[in-house]
Amino acid sequence: MNHIQEELTSERTLKKFLRESDFTFLEKLRERISSTLDEKRAEHIEQENQRHQREEKRKELLALIESEGFSLSDLADDKPVKKTTKRKPKYQYSENGKIKYWSGVGHMPVFIKREIDAGKTLESFLITGDSYE
Repeated sequence: MNHIQEELTSERTLKKFLRESDFTFLEKLRERISSTLDEKRAEHIEQENQRHQREEKRKELLALIESEGFSLSDLADDKPVKKTTKRKPKYQYSENGKIKYWSGVGHMPVFIKREIDAGKTLESFLITGDSYE
């Protein structure tokens, strides 16, 4: 909520503002607020009419679909969403006695990074042959 909204929603602050303001200023302010409110009301009514028309059109289309002997599921694409396959691991390492795998894509595991910094090569973690379960 912005500062003006906070001030206007506080009844005490609003009454103080009205008490301390000039009458002609308040009349001009009222006219501006009224015209802006009328515009806002017209926008709101137009949006509601559009929403209502859209809902009516939706109902008409559903009735047409049913009258032709179809259902929405008949018309919708029933193909399952294709899942991405898990990448085959390229590297393996043993951390705390547990064997872990890394495909070589994405961030390098901290354990492998530390080992490389300590002098090992990335190739020493390569999975060879049938090492992968």
